[in-house]
Amino acid sequence: MGLASAANTPAVTRAQVITQNYVCFVYLRDDWFHILREVAAPGCATSRSATFLTEDPVRAFRNAFSHGNWRYRDDFAALQFWARRNGKGPEVEWQVEQTELEFWQALSRCLAYASIQTLADAAA
Repeated sequence: MGLASAANTPAVTRAQVITQNYVCFVYLRDDWFHILREVAAPGCATSRSATFLTEDPVRAFRNAFSHGNWRYRDDFAALQFWARRNGKGPEVEWQVEQTELEFWQALSRCLAYASIQTLADAAA
């Protein structure tokens, strides 16, 4: 991602956004965070982080992103997306500001790295 950032072109930036969002919210949520949520001790940082990343508003963003129901806000400072609240009812508009999205992405990567490293250390 760092090398691609040096290109500083809109197409590369958009590709980075799509890649990061897919890995952080679609791939990891479906294959990792639901399992962590089930096996982690209640109330621990792992459990709370996994819960945060699998519930609204992150859940709504994940669903909107994976179904193509999102776009950049006109000023490019946020993403707009459309999803159902708690998976029910009509789709409504949501927004996530860039700084909040960066936090969600960082938390997702951190939780994945830390839990995978813990498993690798336990297996060694």
